[in-house]
Parts: sequence; C-alpha cells; structure tokens
Amino acid sequence: KLLENMLDYFLYFILIYWILSIIGVPISSLLAGAGIAGVALGLGAQGFLSDVINGLFILLERQFEVGDAVLINNISGTIASVGVRTTQVRGYDGTLHYIPNRSITVVSNQSRGNMRALIELPISSNVDLKSVYETIEAVHKQYAETDDALASPPNIVGPQTKPNGQFVFTIALMTKNGLQHATYKRYLTLYQEALLQKGIDLSSPVIPYTTN
Repeated sequence: KLLENMLDYFLYFILIYWILSIIGVPISSLLAGAGIAGVALGLGAQGFLSDVINGLFILLERQFEVGDAVLINNISGTIASVGVRTTQVRGYDGTLHYIPNRSITVVSNQSRGNMRALIELPISSNVDLKSVYETIEAVHKQYAETDDALASPPNIVGPQTKPNGQFVFTIALMTKNGLQHATYKRYLTLYQEALLQKGIDLSSPVIPYTTN
C-alpha cells in the first residue's frame, strides 16, 4: 500500500508537468519560485519525510502486515492499512485509529508465533492440593490431548501466592495464534466445573488471564 501511494504521487507529478508544458506555462520560472517556497516548506516537510521513511522501514522489516493483531502506542487492534503518512489500526471496539508512522517506536505484534493463556484459579490456602492436581490433570487427559488449539501440552505451574496475598493455582496453556481467548474461556469453564464436582470451591472470582 505504501509503495503504491508513492508511485501514485510520482505519476501525478509527471502528469501535471506534462500538462503545464503543453499549455505553455514556463516550467523553469515555476521551479525557481518553487525553490524559494521549498525552503519555507522544507521545515514543515520534515515530519512528512519521517513518516515516509519510517513507513518504508516498517515494510522492509515486515514489522506488521494488514490483518495482524498489534499493540502500538497503547492502542490494541488489527492493522487495517499502512499508508504514506499513517498506519491505520482498527480497535477491538471498531474504532479506526490513525497513527503517524514517525511516532511508531515500539510494536508488539501478537500475530507472530504461539500465544500463552495463563489461568489463575483462586483457592483457599488450606485446600487439598493433591486433589486439585488430580482434578486438573483429569481435565487435560480428557480434553487437552486431542485439542488442536493447543500448541503444546498444558503446563501445570501449581500453587502460587500473588503480591496481594491471594493464593492461586496456575495453569499455562500454549495455544496456536489467535485461539488464546477462546481456549482460555473453554478451559476456565472445564476447570471450574471439574473442581466444583470434586467439592473444591473457588475462594473468589477468577483472576483475569494474561497472554503473550
């Protein structure tokens, strides 16, 4: 898209030059005047050139492509377009964000490689941990071994204490890209149902998951 836009601008310049030559407009005089005006416009064009140059590096390094899920300048969404001056990011709420290419310094591309869904189940500190382990492993044996959404077997991290003092039982799920949200919801439900059937109650609402 960026290269197409640059080619369009070049063709427009050639077309205008050709039309002015046909109608007899003194091109040399215009260029001389443009040189003076160009000095004044040069400072204002610095930002534009920075946008274009940064956009070229984005394309050459393939930092992201249309359709990629990204985090840029605290804006999360999918890449809608990469233009001469701006990159358009469609937020998950539907908002279309226009980000100047020169302001793009750090890009978190969530569409490259597998993702992790981290489930932290709050439990009582006096719970029977052996029973929790066995229940979680039973869920994995029944569902995870044939789950195509998982990139590798689930990793039972086990009991941990959060900085706020909350006692949690943690499971890390490596998923194929784009499936981490659905996988998190599915296994959270499976874990909850299995624990409740064993009489193991969650001590508080489940802590929100993280992915990376």
